[in-house]
Amino acid sequence: MAKEKKKPSKLKKLVTPKKIALLMAIISLVSFLYKIGLGVISNSMILIIASLSTAVVCACKFIFWKDMNADRKAKKRSYFFMMILALAFAVLFLLFAVLKVGGIDTSSKNNFKGIVGYIFIAFVILMFVLSIINLKGALSKDDLMVIGIKEMTFVSALADAVIIQEFLYKTIPHYRDIPFMKLINSYFPLIIAVLMIIVPIYMFRRFKEYEAEK
Repeated sequence: MAKEKKKPSKLKKLVTPKKIALLMAIISLVSFLYKIGLGVISNSMILIIASLSTAVVCACKFIFWKDMNADRKAKKRSYFFMMILALAFAVLFLLFAVLKVGGIDTSSKNNFKGIVGYIFIAFVILMFVLSIINLKGALSKDDLMVIGIKEMTFVSALADAVIIQEFLYKTIPHYRDIPFMKLINSYFPLIIAVLMIIVPIYMFRRFKEYEAEK
């Protein structure tokens, strides 16, 4: 006698992959609003620009939610939009980095003071670490859009790394005078911007090699 198939539990019916994807997109939206709000309040240009990377990740997650169950052709099209978003943000960040190297101080005062500032930086560091962990194994995935989300998360992590570096630059001198700190503060964002540009270039290569029909 054939065994009866088990009916999906109420929890599985309620918590579907589609709903989880939507929840993750909403969380990214809240994170973006938090970062850009804090950037505006603290008058920190670097925080405002870096928050845009979270907006890009948020947009990509909504794209993923929309087409996660679509065919390969639709997923390739969605991956293309992710690539364009990555390129747009990387170019914007590169312009910001070039201006900083040129001597335009976009955030001259310490906007990360007090316990609130330290809590914020701890949050940014946590997001940076989680982004790096999340990137691990992305290249072994078959789903093009999953890879795209991880690539965009990596770009966001790079932006967070610049926020962390800016915080260290404005905090360490209060305790110890370290040579070349100003030089590092000027050129570190430029190095990060170059790495960001590499990501959409690599995405374009993956886009071209991906077979829409299989």
